[in-house]
Amino acid sequence: MKMVIISLLSVLSVLSIMCDDGFPSDYLYGQNAARADVGVKPLKWSKQLTRMAEKFLNKHIIHCLQGQLVARYSIYHGQNTARIPGFENLTAIHQAVEMWVEQKRYYDYESNSCIGGGNLCHSYTQVVWKDSKEIGCSRVTCRIGGSLVACIYRPLGNVAGQRPY
Repeated sequence: MKMVIISLLSVLSVLSIMCDDGFPSDYLYGQNAARADVGVKPLKWSKQLTRMAEKFLNKHIIHCLQGQLVARYSIYHGQNTARIPGFENLTAIHQAVEMWVEQKRYYDYESNSCIGGGNLCHSYTQVVWKDSKEIGCSRVTCRIGGSLVACIYRPLGNVAGQRPY
């Protein structure tokens, strides 16, 4: 009986970690809906890219990119990163994905540029980049509060001179 209780507690512990970090569907649903809206095939989940996202986030967990330009994990992969103050659970994941997808309003397909200049739409264009096939994401609770969410894409998007779809 004691062994059964210990095993059950171990399973519950693992599930709580998974639920805190989210399931692949928490990251994929909104992004694949945005891709479907523009006729792009859905992203597939990659455990390897998830480990890369975890490594990136663990490197930045102390300051959570506060007041910094967004660092990149690799020049060979696409990446979206969001700092979500005040939320340390699944809400942060959904807010991050929503924030990236909502950047669609700043993207002008005709000119293939962000409205108003700058890169206010680059997270959106990475989400819908037709050549990106795989994604891996993770979330950490920042030591200063809030969450940091990152998704790594393969192959990378936002290639100069090319359209996302």
